[in-house]
Amino acid sequence: MWRKATAACLVLAPVALAVSTGVDPALGDDQSYGAYRDHPAATQWHALLLHWAWALLAVGFIGLLRPIRQRGRALAAIGWVATLLGLVTFSGLMAFDIGLLALEQQPALTDAQLAAYDDTIGSYGWARWGWQVPGIAGWAIALTVVPIAAARAKVITWWTAGLALAGTVLYLLFAISPVPLCLAGPVVLVVAYGLAARQMLRHPQQDATFPRRAGVVCLVAAPLSFAIGMATVPPGAGDTATYADHPALAQASAFFLHLAWVLFVPAVIAVAERGGRFTRAAAFVTVLALINFSALMLGDYTDLAARQALGNDVADRARELTDGYALFTFGWALPGMVFSLLGLIVVAIGAARDGLVRWWVPALVVAGFAGFFALPFGPLGVVGPAVLVVGFGLLGAALRRTPVAAPAMT
Repeated sequence: MWRKATAACLVLAPVALAVSTGVDPALGDDQSYGAYRDHPAATQWHALLLHWAWALLAVGFIGLLRPIRQRGRALAAIGWVATLLGLVTFSGLMAFDIGLLALEQQPALTDAQLAAYDDTIGSYGWARWGWQVPGIAGWAIALTVVPIAAARAKVITWWTAGLALAGTVLYLLFAISPVPLCLAGPVVLVVAYGLAARQMLRHPQQDATFPRRAGVVCLVAAPLSFAIGMATVPPGAGDTATYADHPALAQASAFFLHLAWVLFVPAVIAVAERGGRFTRAAAFVTVLALINFSALMLGDYTDLAARQALGNDVADRARELTDGYALFTFGWALPGMVFSLLGLIVVAIGAARDGLVRWWVPALVVAGFAGFFALPFGPLGVVGPAVLVVGFGLLGAALRRTPVAAPAMT
């Protein structure tokens, strides 16, 4: 199931990329403000599908790299890190378009004010070095290194890898060109990763050692990052209207919360490798949800920048507009949040069901998330994540003593 699901992601990702590119309202030489204001529906579809394209490709890349154990393993490790910390982060940057749309739909705002908003976000060190730089660099490295690593390990052919690289170059050159030129890259990528998916399914299945060990470490690192993110939430009971008074804390909190959900991705995969069919199915859904949820932390930066550059009234109105976008709410935000938190609980339950841990371990996980929701922001807000560190840490310790399930995830 797992291999087929990741293969499906390899096919669906460039298809979503092609559609999102074709409906982009900002194609052409004119990249000034206003395109989003005039085409709100197209903007939402473009941002949503583009985010899903990179999110699905990240999952597909994880599946493509999993069989690599010897030949090409150094490149595979680089591609794995670039995918998890770079490509996943890059998919979150598409949320910026939703934030900009909510501002452009306020007719009283001038282009100069929108530019001031952009400049404010650009001045945030946490946004630049925590999101933009690793996102863009990781995107480029992952799309370059992963096909090469897979070809070197003979998971796919060199012709397929070359076609994938050609599609990436074409997309990079013509992504904002008018239709049909902008579709050249995505169409080539549809063919390339369709072939890659087919070849991956034919390759003998095995599990690489590096991602497995990294996943066990992330079972502690992820909830620890979650605790740091909660500890740095600015005073004010989580009210974003107060974030402008503590901009450094707001930026740090958003970064560590984003990092927590990203690190939970390899952690969940490590559990799935040792679990049964139920745990693997739950893990796959949770991985997709975590990638979606991690992206939502960018909203703290866009909200903070709007408050600092444009004032609380404009920021509050932008938040209301964003919450009213059904595509964003039901295609991104809601499934990301619900299935991430619920999925982490279900995966822990699945681990107990498979005999990997005792039942009181998922009970700790449930208690940790209950504390997260029930306790107020501030010092007490760290209690829930601290319990999760213990719960998932015990799960990680159990995995270190447990061999990978045989047969490997299929």
